[in-house]
Amino acid sequence: MSYDLILRQALKLHDEGRLDEAERLYRQILETAPDHPVVLNLLGLVAQSKGLHEQAVSFFVRAVEQNPQSAEYHFNLAWSEERRGKAAEAIKAYLRALQLQPGIKEARNALGNLYAGLGQTERAREQYNQAALLDPTYVEPRANLAKAENDIPALQKLAAQYPDDALIPYYISLLYRKEGKNEQALAAAERACALSADESALLLAGELCLDMKRQTEALGYFRRALGLNARSVTALINLANAEADAETAEQMYKKALDISPDNVDARINLADLFYRQGRLHEALEEYRQAVILAPERAEISNNLGIIQKDFGEYEEALGLFFNALLKRPERAEYALNAAETLTLLYEKEADKAKKITANWLRQMPENIFARRLNEIFGHTDGSSGTDYARELFNQFAGNYETVMNKIEYRLPLLFKQLLGAAKGEIIDLGCGTGLIGQALKNDENRLTGVDISSAMLEQAGKKGVYDKLVEADIEKYCRRLPPADWVVAADVFGYVGRLDGIIPAVFPRNFCFSVAAAAGTDDFELTPSGRYRHNPEYVKKLLQKAGYSDIMEHRTELRRENGRPVEGIVFVAKEK
Repeated sequence: MSYDLILRQALKLHDEGRLDEAERLYRQILETAPDHPVVLNLLGLVAQSKGLHEQAVSFFVRAVEQNPQSAEYHFNLAWSEERRGKAAEAIKAYLRALQLQPGIKEARNALGNLYAGLGQTERAREQYNQAALLDPTYVEPRANLAKAENDIPALQKLAAQYPDDALIPYYISLLYRKEGKNEQALAAAERACALSADESALLLAGELCLDMKRQTEALGYFRRALGLNARSVTALINLANAEADAETAEQMYKKALDISPDNVDARINLADLFYRQGRLHEALEEYRQAVILAPERAEISNNLGIIQKDFGEYEEALGLFFNALLKRPERAEYALNAAETLTLLYEKEADKAKKITANWLRQMPENIFARRLNEIFGHTDGSSGTDYARELFNQFAGNYETVMNKIEYRLPLLFKQLLGAAKGEIIDLGCGTGLIGQALKNDENRLTGVDISSAMLEQAGKKGVYDKLVEADIEKYCRRLPPADWVVAADVFGYVGRLDGIIPAVFPRNFCFSVAAAAGTDDFELTPSGRYRHNPEYVKKLLQKAGYSDIMEHRTELRRENGRPVEGIVFVAKEK
């Protein structure tokens, strides 16, 4: 069979959407004509259709090598480079296509999008305007320009001029979402969906519904998107993310990866699912693949580091956390993970942990976690404790309660048992997300929550149990402590060493608080975890000296730390 006949047959299959069959015939031609530029370009288009842009680029590059004067091949190459996130390569290929054929309006528009994405607004505007000049009826570049300039009124004007164009309300929806106006955004997205059964608009509407906790509607939009395009990786990922059944979600992630093996988001989500299920080896492999695909993404290195830490591979984990920090030094959670891992390493190899910490501090002298660890490992009580606690809990607030459940945090229940239906004014020192307030709240008391972390207070406010919330360092707050019937402090003094200023300031108010029990004879000790433990006799003497005569001690397991129980005492002190 001649090339031409096989090619005509392959093109027919291609047009019918029978991509696998078409690809098989294209490859048959390449067996005897490996440098056939037309076939190489067509194979690139097949790979594009399948979302395999890495593969598509390899075909287009070969096609361009054989026919460097083809504007079409350069354009196709640019399109796939753009889709795989290679902006510089895409710009270069689009510009070459326009050198060969200046009238490609789609290339001008695409260049505008790339420049806009890079924040090069003037260059973007120039390309959009050029595209519009090439075809005054071409609405897309005008809409793109308005979107790039965050100009909702301009888009609304365009919508009035072109009421049947679905792209315009889609862009309006994107901008409203950017402003946090989800109701307006959803209305615009629904308008776009009504005008055109467009996959992007359906996905956007679904994501907005998820943001607004409208799960059933979200699933409906994602399923419609998948109905339009059974190979929509984004729809599959979104459906999997919203799916309650883990097995079904896993199948969807894997299907997405079958379609697009290079899709980093699908691989990360699958890895996260494995991690939540305790399938650490499988999660490890997926994260490793993700790192290869997207080495620039700091969150992947961080997640891989977490698993290495769980395996006890502390030095490997630290390398990954520091790699993430170098890319995103502002991300406190990466520093926190490094700090936690160093405390674990310190228990096994103290000198090595000290050396790594000292090097970290030299590299990042302003990092509060590095400063605090350097103090702890040097057995000094430096000045960073308050800043450390603030930064720690600002970072910790979002998943604080999840972690508390994981470490079997027992104090809210115990405080409720000890105080019963406490009445009157109650001050909750170091209230965190409000777990103690939630346990103690009743119709006959008023709660004031005090915390150094604004993020923790924000979470506490959502519970609706506090009558007042105060952002303050508790030691300073106690110097001007208002009248109260009870002051409570659950798992707070782990971040305060000397209690000589706090306990006398609380007296004569009824006082319920916890401390972790120190092993030695010192008044208190700073542990490698960055938390203090207190000598019960030291605490009891302070209470007696302050004037408390009715002092009860309840020995208990406060929580677990690194898999081991933390023994402590809850004191209940009254004037008489």
